[in-house]
Amino acid sequence: MKPPKPPLISIIVPTLNEEKYIRLLITSIKQQRSANFEILIVDGGSRDKTLEIAKKDGAKVFKFPGYGEFISRNIGAKEAEGKYLLFTCADIMFPEDLLQKITEEFRKNPMLIALTGPGHPYDAPVFGKVEYVIYNAVRFILAKMPKPLKRFSTSTNFLVVRKDYFEKTGGFAVNDINADGLMGRTLLNMGEVKFSWRTCFYLSARRMKKMGFWNFNKHYLYAFENIFFGLSNTPLLNAIKGLSKRKHGKMHEAT
Repeated sequence: MKPPKPPLISIIVPTLNEEKYIRLLITSIKQQRSANFEILIVDGGSRDKTLEIAKKDGAKVFKFPGYGEFISRNIGAKEAEGKYLLFTCADIMFPEDLLQKITEEFRKNPMLIALTGPGHPYDAPVFGKVEYVIYNAVRFILAKMPKPLKRFSTSTNFLVVRKDYFEKTGGFAVNDINADGLMGRTLLNMGEVKFSWRTCFYLSARRMKKMGFWNFNKHYLYAFENIFFGLSNTPLLNAIKGLSKRKHGKMHEAT
């Protein structure tokens, strides 16, 4: 009897009290046309039914109470068996052909080391949906620019990285609130990266609805660092990151 083939794609999800969303994500993954994947849940100490649901639905579960998002993602990457690491969040849903399209993108271009795509907020108000259209268009255009103008604006809502290259980066910076954006910059300097309209996904606008449109945008002002590299490590950006990090911590404490 042949041993089972290792997964091609490892899907890594950090969680904390996500029982409302996690089943929607896992269901959308299990409905994929490509079945060669694994799901790794790295939990920061949920007090609800998140882990019960994840285990029942066949995910590999790792529990590290008190651990934050980015150290959890690094742990998931270390435990992953797949050639490609797909970083996502509990409140995301995948179209049924997403994993197939990811595989096609990497097969078409053997030099590709990382991939991202547009997120569509399925429950956002109209102005929120319009904002995401503009945001995705800007990311696409910047990803098409020649160097040194080229940008790879990334979010761990959806980021696929070849595992061997992720290991070369040293992982996410665990103490930086913009660690996912900084990872995009690192990958851009390491090899070929792509923003693909084909690999789209759906995300919840729960934070926008909870915080309000203007407060939501103020919270993520630090993401301008992903476009304007010169902002990094300036007093202004560090102050913005500090405020956003404290706000982010309070949101998780209230979960």
